[in-house]
Amino acid sequence: MGNLIVAIALAMTVGQAPASQAPGQTYAGTWIAEFTGTTYVRLELEGAAGALRGRISLGNVQVDAQGEVNKADPAPRELTTIFDVTQRTTSIAFSHKDGNDTDHFEMRLVGTEAAELLFILTDEDRKELAADGIPAPKPFRLKKVAR
Repeated sequence: MGNLIVAIALAMTVGQAPASQAPGQTYAGTWIAEFTGTTYVRLELEGAAGALRGRISLGNVQVDAQGEVNKADPAPRELTTIFDVTQRTTSIAFSHKDGNDTDHFEMRLVGTEAAELLFILTDEDRKELAADGIPAPKPFRLKKVAR
């Protein structure tokens, strides 16, 4: 949440696996989110032994009054490990360390090569954003660029 809140504050941030495929394999691959040609999210997921693991890189983003991204910095080259990966019926959830903060996400497939990545915000996060006049960000649209 740290990068997202800092960036926003400074600026004003379904599907199921086919029967023949394990749920983790549906999510496995490299996923990116772009804004005007800038990749601001890079998520690499691997399915191994029935479990998912991966790494993520997030650039700072700014959102408009509707929660849509209207500015994004490139995702850093260095990716950091995600943890607490949980496969749900129609999504996966995971966490990521951002300095002293821990960001929580949910990813939902919206096609075979498309997904949405949502920041899971606590009530405290929502209050902090609202106090700064910043709406909660809408899900980031991801596209699969590699298997």
